[in-house]
Amino acid sequence: MMEIPSIFTPVDWSFAFYEGLNQHQDSTSRDKTYAELGCGNGWISIALAEKLSPLKVYGLDINPRAIKIAWINLYLNALDDNGLPVYDREGKTLLDRVEFHESDLLSYCIDNKIELDCIVGCIPQILNPNPEAISKIMTENSSEKFLYSLSNYCALQGFFEDQFGLGLIARAVEEGRAVIKPMGIMIFNIGGRPGQGVCERLFLRRGFHISKLWQTKIMQAADTDISALVEIEQNSPHPFEFFMDLVGDQSVSARTAQAYMKSGGRVSHALSVYSCQLHKPIQVKKLFEILKDGFNEISSSLDLSFDNDSVAAEKMAFLVYLASFLKENKSNPCEPPFGCLNFRNLVAEFMKSYYNIPSTSDNVAVFPSRAVAIEISLRLFSPALAIVDEHLTRHLPKQWLTSSAIEGRADCDRAKDTVLVIEVPRQSDLLIELIRKLKPQVVVTGMAKFEAITSAALVNILSATRDVGS
Repeated sequence: MMEIPSIFTPVDWSFAFYEGLNQHQDSTSRDKTYAELGCGNGWISIALAEKLSPLKVYGLDINPRAIKIAWINLYLNALDDNGLPVYDREGKTLLDRVEFHESDLLSYCIDNKIELDCIVGCIPQILNPNPEAISKIMTENSSEKFLYSLSNYCALQGFFEDQFGLGLIARAVEEGRAVIKPMGIMIFNIGGRPGQGVCERLFLRRGFHISKLWQTKIMQAADTDISALVEIEQNSPHPFEFFMDLVGDQSVSARTAQAYMKSGGRVSHALSVYSCQLHKPIQVKKLFEILKDGFNEISSSLDLSFDNDSVAAEKMAFLVYLASFLKENKSNPCEPPFGCLNFRNLVAEFMKSYYNIPSTSDNVAVFPSRAVAIEISLRLFSPALAIVDEHLTRHLPKQWLTSSAIEGRADCDRAKDTVLVIEVPRQSDLLIELIRKLKPQVVVTGMAKFEAITSAALVNILSATRDVGS
């Protein structure tokens, strides 16, 4: 196999990935279509074609130089020493079964409307410490160093998983969901640095059930800068998991691992190969087909993990119906005072059936947007002081937002229809401190994503508001 400096060739990652692929038993691969993301020099795509004799393997990589090398390696393996084609038992050569294409993840398959039976991928999982560098225009004449960085690091992708370095995997899974056949399989190599729970939830919340095909530990590549993980760790309560050898179970943080590496030490991390398949493929694919135009925020935040499989089918059917209703009724008039009765009934029934909340349409109010809901609620309550999540104040009247509102508010004369609003952070410990000090009448907040995993933060906030009478 030919290699060049601009292609990332992490032997441990590649062989662990191939070992995991070998654990996936598929007796019907001969008529199936595969795609490999981040194919590099092409050896895994070629090995899959030799082992499984599939209908086609598409090797895809964003690095144009890698694709040229992959084609060269394909010809080196498809021809004998005399330059003649090597035929298999079906009378085909590797040239019939394998193609390589420059592609940003699955863009080649999406653009060419190629449906896939299996998607495999071993792609970057650490944020680039130099974000500006990765945004440069890429050409075949780009430097070896720049092209190498594309296979070693990833850029922000706009997903929750970005903070764990898994944003590119998240985008690959969402693109894959659109082109995978209903019973298709996706297999990914996942570095265990964020922890097993985070890695598995990436798939579960997108409507997949998963199985772990292979797990091992490998040494952290010495030329990979983990400073982005250290920075994430400093702003989050979630520690990354590194190990000081290949056998111990005691993990250390990214910050400790970085300090140890700078002092000449070597650290390792877990490496797992996951297989994932859509749980309710027809319904999940239909749901996201409905949401793909105009509902991006809903699509990326939707959680399709179900603790109880017995009700998953009912929930999915309801979500598909609800999404269809929203798409077909985009111009539904706001029906004062509480909104569309039909829609309110749907929401109330969903909350009652699946979350045991005894709600009716009378308990549900529909607004054109969250910003409108907040403003109307504050006008109705007309509090002396409200504290509002800093992410939710952008559309409030400017005269409501004043840093001096707290000063002498007891005897100040407020203008009619004016609510004194203080912007506050979303982080629960800071929010609780401000509630106790400012004693607002109304608190409007969201939840930080890392705190929304359990109910503890919400319970503490409710306790604080009760104590001050908010």
